[in-house]
Amino acid sequence: MDQHQYLVNEYQLILSLSEQMLRLANEEKWDELVELEVSYVKAVEATTKLPMSEQTSIMVQNDIRRYLRIILDNENAVKILLQARMKKLTELIGQSAKQQQVNMTYGKIDLRTIAFGDRQ
Repeated sequence: MDQHQYLVNEYQLILSLSEQMLRLANEEKWDELVELEVSYVKAVEATTKLPMSEQTSIMVQNDIRRYLRIILDNENAVKILLQARMKKLTELIGQSAKQQQVNMTYGKIDLRTIAFGDRQ
């Protein structure tokens, strides 16, 4: 396999991983997404060691450009889904904090005093 085909294969791998990450984000499988992200980052790092040369054909360059556009679109879609998830988690944390405060407040009240009146 020549260097150009190897380069195309690496970008195809990144594209495949980004598509899997987008699918996992759409399915709200956040733990699996995080695990897959490690492989994705490693694949991206590997491509930085494979620079294109002047001998890289226009066809190969166009293929890589097309892959990069799709990869970037997938990354943006995943980012939007992650931001929505973060917003939801922030709301849940806020609700939990409010519930905890209510529980602490009512925990301080002596329910027997309320039920039977203050008999002191």
